[in-house]
Amino acid sequence: MSQSVAKVRTGEGRAVYQVSASRKRSLAGKKAFCAVILYFLSHGLDLLGKKDERVKEELDTWEEGFTWGIDMGEGAPSLFMEKTEKGLSRLHGEPSDVDLKITFKSVDSAFLVLSGQVGVAGAYARHGFVLKGDIARAMSVVRCMDLAEAYLFPKLISKKILKEVPEKRMGLLRTYLSLCGHILSGRA
Repeated sequence: MSQSVAKVRTGEGRAVYQVSASRKRSLAGKKAFCAVILYFLSHGLDLLGKKDERVKEELDTWEEGFTWGIDMGEGAPSLFMEKTEKGLSRLHGEPSDVDLKITFKSVDSAFLVLSGQVGVAGAYARHGFVLKGDIARAMSVVRCMDLAEAYLFPKLISKKILKEVPEKRMGLLRTYLSLCGHILSGRA
């Protein structure tokens, strides 16, 4: 992983960071990629909550109104979801009282996880995010995310980022077609 150097100027009691144009473009691209992945992840989790028994079982342990989210800081994409009687629903904006929140320390850390280069366990080991909330609940959310990653990523990538690739109950093509149908129907 390469590091970028930011020049710091101080003026009027505050630091001003100057970032190169190529770093800004790289960051903008990573933010856009993360936004797309979070969009598909939200729909994928809702779909799997209805189609995969393992995700259904996890969701059954969450009480109605349970909210959780993934955040990367100000100005970056985020995902906040709530369990409702119909399944998982994506929330627009961060709710005032989130039960569980995973905050990545940087867009770069989030990009590594969401692009399939590092698994959630690897990001945790690298101190790539901060967890606010109950760790047992976080493990339940992570199990659901692992199942979603197994369905959404090809097996070649899943083997790299998951400790154990769970058995898929639907094929990749059927998963993608169901996901497209789910999105087009306006659910979640």
